[in-house]
Amino acid sequence: RDEERIQIDMYYVPFLRHPSPKLRNILKTLAEVLILKMSLFLTAIIPPEALSDQVDDIRKELSERYNIHAALKPPVHITLYRPLNIDPNAEQKLVKLLRSLSLQHNPFEINLLNFDTFNIQTIFVNVLKNAALNALQKDVSAIYHRNNVDTKEPKNKSGFHPHITVAYRDIPPNVFPQIWEELKNRKFKRSFVAEHFSLLKHDGKRWQLFENFPLRKPQTLELF
Repeated sequence: RDEERIQIDMYYVPFLRHPSPKLRNILKTLAEVLILKMSLFLTAIIPPEALSDQVDDIRKELSERYNIHAALKPPVHITLYRPLNIDPNAEQKLVKLLRSLSLQHNPFEINLLNFDTFNIQTIFVNVLKNAALNALQKDVSAIYHRNNVDTKEPKNKSGFHPHITVAYRDIPPNVFPQIWEELKNRKFKRSFVAEHFSLLKHDGKRWQLFENFPLRKPQTLELF
């Protein structure tokens, strides 16, 4: 499981600085045992099925033509919070927190426009920023940090950059320019209404839907 290995490495890196090789190995083993007892979760917005199928067709096209497959593993999604290992005892607490959060937001429109890249590692459908999407992502992130679901300091200081990945991780450096040359001028303009966001759980092979959280902020009555 690539996602679990990333999480294990994140915990193990600080141990590399310890002067005792024996203790380093013990701490690494302990970290692996603790992480592997947890489940990996991803908080995201899943587009409607028809739109997801269109984006997935692009992912499959690139996979077949360039022999790249990593982007096919997760469902088509916009990440609100990165994949994170969570203790089983904290799962229902997280669900309750996210359910409460969903009642603070209304459905909103999301617009997709063409393609873009992160360096030479990731190619994605660009998601146009808007105030409602930014507010939701900010509140989701706050849930994880204020409630110690994620105890690590956020690494990304550049802010939220919403996107839908179509190719990443396993793109050979010499192939990346070919793919980008093809996609940089391709037009892709779509929109949809985000009526909920989702919590996905990795079962060891693939991501599975764990819970949907409808966006349904109660209406306030105006007094005349």
